[in-house]
Amino acid sequence: MQSTIINDRIQVIQGDDQIYRYIAINNCSIDMDTLEKMTRVGDSWNGTRLCANLIDIRNMMFIDSKTRAYAAAQYRAHVAGTAIIVDSKISSYFANIYLKFSQPKVPTRLFTNDVDAEKWLKEQMQKRIKAGSGA
Repeated sequence: MQSTIINDRIQVIQGDDQIYRYIAINNCSIDMDTLEKMTRVGDSWNGTRLCANLIDIRNMMFIDSKTRAYAAAQYRAHVAGTAIIVDSKISSYFANIYLKFSQPKVPTRLFTNDVDAEKWLKEQMQKRIKAGSGA
């Protein structure tokens, strides 16, 4: 398991379960530089092995539209799914708008807790494994 902090805004944790946790800290705002570094860190640790991303935005204040569009447009074949954890109705509202209009390239879903998010991500990884094996 590895962990690092990017730009004093995001803690990245590589789990033994191949779920990468990107956790907003310090009531941050996310900009393009931070998002690009998040992607580089995850990809450098993971390579092309099957994985999933858990994005915890409970301590995030803002992300601009350009950065949201960049996030949605990313497609890396080895990422089975992305779970976004929110904690308020306003966060959920804006995250749902993001999902509807940005249409992320990998399966993406909102959650209010880590347990349900991790369960769903593991299911997405299992689906990908089964699809790849022809089962």
